[in-house]
Amino acid sequence: MLYVDLAQPAKAIHDWIRGHDKVPGAWTVVDGQSVTLYGSSMLGGAAPAGQPLEIEGASQPGLVTKNGLVLYGSDGKALLVKSLQFEDGKMIPASKYFSSGESSSVELTDDEKKMAEEIRASWRRFFS
Repeated sequence: MLYVDLAQPAKAIHDWIRGHDKVPGAWTVVDGQSVTLYGSSMLGGAAPAGQPLEIEGASQPGLVTKNGLVLYGSDGKALLVKSLQFEDGKMIPASKYFSSGESSSVELTDDEKKMAEEIRASWRRFFS
């Protein structure tokens, strides 16, 4: 997974998330835990109403809305993230972040786990 620098313009954040969607994954820290972000799209106009969410390194709090998680770039523009995956493998619609008991778990096969670890190892070698 690759860390998302949220202290940049919204388009750069969107491109980073979109470019790393699925593998190796773009992550940030929410409530002290790593959260991988999936399904980014740019927002035009005003962001919908939502519940504020503090996100490490963000220029302002995100918003959990009925459509997903709104993140703001350093330029004040916004993007929408559709899904979140937690360290334990649970993936939820970003709109359900504050809901309890509505998460689903993604179970990887042994082959998928092996492939994911090989990809992570190659990225670690590439960036070290």
